[in-house]
Amino acid sequence: MIAPSTRTANFHYAIRNLVSAAEAQERAGRSVVYLNIGDPQAYGFRPPAHVIEPVVRALRDSFTGYTHSAGLREARSAVASYATGLGSPTELEQVLITAGASEAADLVLTALVNEGDEVLLPAPGYPIYPAILNKLGAVARYYRLDEARGWQPSTEDISSLITARTRALVLINPNNPTGSITPDETTRRLLEVAARHGLLVIADEVYRELCFAKPPTAASTLAQETEVPLITLESLSKTHLVPGWRVGWMRYTHEERMSDLTRSIGRLASGRLCSPTPTQYAVRPALEGDKSFLDEFKGEIRKRRDFVVSAVSRIERLSCDIPGAAFYVMIKADDPLKRPDEEFVLDLLERTGVLVVPGSGFGAEPGQGLFRLVYLADEQVLSGVFDRISRCLEEARRR
Repeated sequence: MIAPSTRTANFHYAIRNLVSAAEAQERAGRSVVYLNIGDPQAYGFRPPAHVIEPVVRALRDSFTGYTHSAGLREARSAVASYATGLGSPTELEQVLITAGASEAADLVLTALVNEGDEVLLPAPGYPIYPAILNKLGAVARYYRLDEARGWQPSTEDISSLITARTRALVLINPNNPTGSITPDETTRRLLEVAARHGLLVIADEVYRELCFAKPPTAASTLAQETEVPLITLESLSKTHLVPGWRVGWMRYTHEERMSDLTRSIGRLASGRLCSPTPTQYAVRPALEGDKSFLDEFKGEIRKRRDFVVSAVSRIERLSCDIPGAAFYVMIKADDPLKRPDEEFVLDLLERTGVLVVPGSGFGAEPGQGLFRLVYLADEQVLSGVFDRISRCLEEARRR
């Protein structure tokens, strides 16, 4: 028997890990409502024509072989112009195109940390970060987002976690899984903490353009006030409804303070040759083209958010904060049986056919009773989902 490496046992990705249980239900002839993954296309949303057409033309007429490991020049130039327009002057050479923001995170962390090094992550937060760190033998140190304050981070909490082994601070704004938005003043203070301790800041801003009100200022723009080295991760996946295209990027702010690191990232990127070439032709039209479709998409998901928040408020044992962005809501369940959240979610799947993700999969404590629900489905589907959840909680009370 060929044994796998020990590092694979440490790699856990909660958003997909429960899918095997759902697939077992389907094999048994039961239907499942998948509310675990934020894929707009799975719920009927489609990307705009001005993003699709350049990719179709590229497949038909253009060069789609290997490109530079950092990405197509026109794509990198578009990202640099976009960042500069945000108030963060960026050169083409400070942009690297990746297979989604997840690959960008993997490249940055692999280039940055040694075994035993520590990285500060928000909890709840996106689970790809601890998964990568566990694979690398590094340590995820969680700073807690305060549910009572709308899932906001504490500068004092973060400062207290910094040790001699701390290498980076990860900011996810807007946050996945809570949909919360960190105010600019808080981000400024966090950047100052990172600068004071010589940390890299990794700013995950995949959802920054999916805010229902004014979006936060890009961290790279706020970082102009300090000399903190910062790497921004962005993607077209959610904003332009093309998650399967795997087109994202990283861009560097104050690169002169991390030039050895960015060279190492470049070496790692060259080892995978390049990210998919055809979809890189979508970057320029996406960043420079018409954004009216995005307003329509946000209007549609805002209605679904409001429906979900109202449905939660009508169920005695559920509560949630109102998400300010994206298409996720973190719901707190007062489980009569006081089960760990993963057990609660698996029982919910078994009894109702609804698949959500436990809060512990995002770094929350298992006893908090949290689960993340994707609200991209239409209101008819969501109405049925909350009817099932309500019945499930009532059955648990009777048990």
